Parts: sequence; structure tokens; C-alpha cells
Amino acid sequence: MAKGNMQFLRELFEVAESLTDRSGQQIGFGLDEVGPTSPLTQDDVGMEGYKVSTVVTNSIMAAVDHVLTLRSLVTGAREITNAAPWTLLRGVIEPSSVAVWILDEPDRAQRRERALRVWRHDMKERSKWEKDAGVVPPPPGKKATERMKDIEEIAKRLGLRPQQVVQDLHYSTTVRDAGQAVGLSGTEALVRWRECSGFAHGRTWASVKLSQPVSATRLRDRDGVMVALTLSETDLERVASLATILLNKALSDYAEAANG
Repeated sequence: MAKGNMQFLRELFEVAESLTDRSGQQIGFGLDEVGPTSPLTQDDVGMEGYKVSTVVTNSIMAAVDHVLTLRSLVTGAREITNAAPWTLLRGVIEPSSVAVWILDEPDRAQRRERALRVWRHDMKERSKWEKDAGVVPPPPGKKATERMKDIEEIAKRLGLRPQQVVQDLHYSTTVRDAGQAVGLSGTEALVRWRECSGFAHGRTWASVKLSQPVSATRLRDRDGVMVALTLSETDLERVASLATILLNKALSDYAEAANG
């Protein structure tokens, strides 16, 4: 475990703190309400229950939730495991990138297409859960597969491109495009995100390349070595910077789109 306060996380923590309003056991996220004449309200017209604003606010709240958990880990336990900070920052980067990917698109039709694409992906994943868990929504509820069809019908009714809506959603796309939106190179954001994913999935390459070795012990098998690793704050700082930039961009885009 690494010990320290990791000061490079301070700005990210302050952003999350500015959005939280604690009362009792509840944590409220202080996003301003969407104005009645705002671009975001206009985006939502005709989207029925699959609003652009819902995708965006849910994404931002998920990102903030992960920041608050990381803050509790850093400021509370003060003994930081090797993988958890990377995994939690991944939980900031991915949803923040989705919000930026949608909101930074200047064309309303494409913002709607992207939001519906996220909704359809959501329902596709839900359909897998319903099948595995044996869940059948009671009437008047609908199965996720039925909701996927509803989403496609909304796209057609609004004159959108159904082929864009039915495309699989890949975080490699949202992270890459969001990174470019904040002025990063085409691959820089992807590199940081892949590093986080390596830790989240327990991949050896991530631990070996992005951790600080402490000691090594040769195993009985002469080809094997047990290496003790600890958190590399230098490498993690680059990821924290990306997470901070993307969350700030998501909040800035939201404020602009919701104003009016």
C-alpha cells in the first residue's frame, strides 16, 4: 500500500465538493436545473422518456460519485491500494467522456442521435441482465428489447438516422472524442483510459509498467519471480489530470446547454 495525501487530486476533489449538498444520509448533486428555453430543453423535445438531459446528468453524477469515493479512500484510510485509485478514476473518465461526447456536438440532431445511442446501449445491457436473471417486467412495464425498439422508433419519428442510433457504443470512441474536445491528441486520452482499464481488469502489463517495484523474490520455479508493487503517484497523476479536465469540461458544457 502507498501512504500519502496525493495533493494532485485536490482540484478534482474540490470540483466534486462544490457539487455536493449533504443532508443527513443523502448526498445531493448540485447541478443547476435545465432552463425552460435552454438548448438542452430543446434537445429533449420529442425524446419522450429518453432525454438528452437525463443521459448527461446521470453521467456527471456517476463521475462525481466515483470522485467522492476516491476522496474518502485517500483522506480517510490514507493507505492506498495499487489498483483502486486507477479503477475509481476510470469511473470518472468514462461517464464524463459520454457527457462531453454528447454536449460538445454542435448539431442538435447528432446530440439526439448520440443520446439515443447511449439509451439503446443501456437497454441492450439491461436485456442481458433480464435474460440472465430471469427478470420479466410486470405490465405495464416493458422488456428491454421492447424499449430498444421504442428508441429506434423515436429516432425515425424525429427524422434522425437510425443507423447511428443502433451502433454499438464504445468508450474508446467517447474517450477519444472527448479528449480531442479538451485539446488532447488523438490517442493521449485513450492511453490514460486503457491504463485505468488494465488495473480494473487485473492485467499484468498495467501493474508491471505503471507501478513502483518495492522488492522481488525468486520462486521455486526458476522462471518465476514474485514482485512487490506499490502505487506510482507519478503515473497516476497523469490519469487524475485527464479525469479533472474531462469532468470540468462536462460541467462547463452542461452549464452552457442548461442555461436559458
